[in-house]
This record gives sequence, structure tokens and C-alpha cells, in this order.
Amino acid sequence: MKIGAAVGCFTINHYAPPYEEAVKTIGEMGFDGLELIAFTAEDLNEYYTTERNKNLKAMIDGYGMQLSEFILYAYAVVGLIDPNPQKRQQAIDIFHRGLDVAAELGTDIINTVSNWPVELTAPISYPPLSIHPYMPGFKNFEPKHTLSMPQNYDAPGLWDRYLESVAKLVALCEQYKIRFAMEGHANVVMGTTDAMLRAFDRVPSPYFGTNFDAAWQMMQREYLPWAVYKLRERIFHVHLRDTDGMLCYSYPVGQGVIDWNGFVRALKEVGYNGFLSMELGGLANPQKYVKESLDYMRRILKEEGAEG
Repeated sequence: MKIGAAVGCFTINHYAPPYEEAVKTIGEMGFDGLELIAFTAEDLNEYYTTERNKNLKAMIDGYGMQLSEFILYAYAVVGLIDPNPQKRQQAIDIFHRGLDVAAELGTDIINTVSNWPVELTAPISYPPLSIHPYMPGFKNFEPKHTLSMPQNYDAPGLWDRYLESVAKLVALCEQYKIRFAMEGHANVVMGTTDAMLRAFDRVPSPYFGTNFDAAWQMMQREYLPWAVYKLRERIFHVHLRDTDGMLCYSYPVGQGVIDWNGFVRALKEVGYNGFLSMELGGLANPQKYVKESLDYMRRILKEEGAEG
């Protein structure tokens, strides 16, 4: 296995570009690879020009790294689940443009977080983070965990509509020979391991798998080795961050409750040999904690005989 880092570990304005300094930082820290992201749909054309893609690839190659995957931020393709077929097609077209960028950058994996229902509203703008009434952004304390959606909501219809969109994305990926790694968070359509498995049954292409985010799965009360044994070859990419198992899902690796030895051991047993990528955005001292996380995971990989 190889260890990488997302450029979002070192971006100043959330995940927004530019990313050149983040690439430099990750390269100088000695990572095996990194992830780039399109923060908005507009970035796919305004930032990721052919010339810049060429320069970014040259930077990555110059540090002896690989681009482990290219990410489309969830809001960039939020329309994939929209009841309006025109909005769904617009989101598919955005994903298609993302594949063009991924191909120019030289990666074989594209990632996006699973959509949530457009009718689902929360006290904060990002429903996956609405997991506790004390989350940042809540103006007043509410002892009950409440979100809003229409009564008697047509969840089966939403599932069918979303899988129709996903099938079209996977068909595009097959043309590009780029794998689609769907990522599960809380409060999304494909948030859990079993939801992913149902989706894989519906869209059985080898180009459709998951980006396994260890902390998000642990936050949803999944035992990570068991989830790995279920997903097996469908795990295309892995995100590393730790969690307290209750509220915080962005601890530096090794500072939370995750049994990293057990997790890596399970990955090794199912034959996973891809990237374990740090996704530690928003830290006050990213260089310190990302470096500590890198050293920690190198030790775990050595203990489990899973070094790249």
C-alpha cells in the first residue's frame, strides 16, 4: 500500500484552488501520491485548463508521486439526484468534463461523495455534517437531532432515479478506462457499506467501486474490518482520518478510536494495494499533524507487512 494526501490538507480557503503550493508541500513531505479536487463545476474549466493540467502533472511527476484520484466536490454534481431530468443531465455533463480533466492529469480514479436528497434540509448547509446539535453552524441548541424532508417521501423512487444517473456515469468511466469511486458520508443515499453493495448489484461494472473513508464509516457505527471484508475488490481508494466515534470525524490519524492495525490487516487480506490518503482539512497546524499522521501510518504498514 502507498500513502498519499489530499491537497485539501493544505488549502487555505476550504478546498478552493490554487493547489500548486499544496502539491509542493505534499511532495516535499515525501508522500507517495496526492489527490486533486474540483471545488466547483466552474473550476473544471477556469482552473483546470489543459496548460495548467500539464504543469500540475509535471509537478507531481517531479516529486516522484502519483495522482491517486481526482475528486469532484459534492456540490459540483449535486444535480445527479434532482427530480428534474435536465438538471440530472447537466450534472452528468459536469462529471463528463471531470473525466476529461482526470485523464489529462493522469489518474485512473475519479471520486465524488454520494448525493443526498435535494429535499433533505438541515440546520447547516452540508447535510452529511448534521450529525449532532452541537456541530459548528447550529445557531441554537436543539436536544433532538432533526432534519426536514417531505412526509411519506418516495425513497424507493429516489434510489431508482439516482442509480439511473450512476449507471450513466459508470458507462462514461468505462469509455475513459477510469474507475468511479463513490464515497459514503452520513445522511447520503449511499452512505453505508450495505448501501454500496446494493448499488454494485444494480450497476455491476468493475469500473464502479468505493472510496472508503475510514472515519465516516466508523462514525456510522461500522466495524471497519468487517466492512472491508464485505467490499473487498470494490475498494478503489481509501481516505485516512481518525474519529472519536461520536462527533468529530477529522482527528489526525492515530489520535482517535480507530484500530488502524486491524483496518490495514483487513485491507491486506482482501488484496488491497492502492493508496491510503490523508484527508485532514481545516487543521490549525496541518504540517505538524499531517506529518505525525504520515509517520504513524508508515509504522502501522511496517508492523502489518503492507508497505508499498
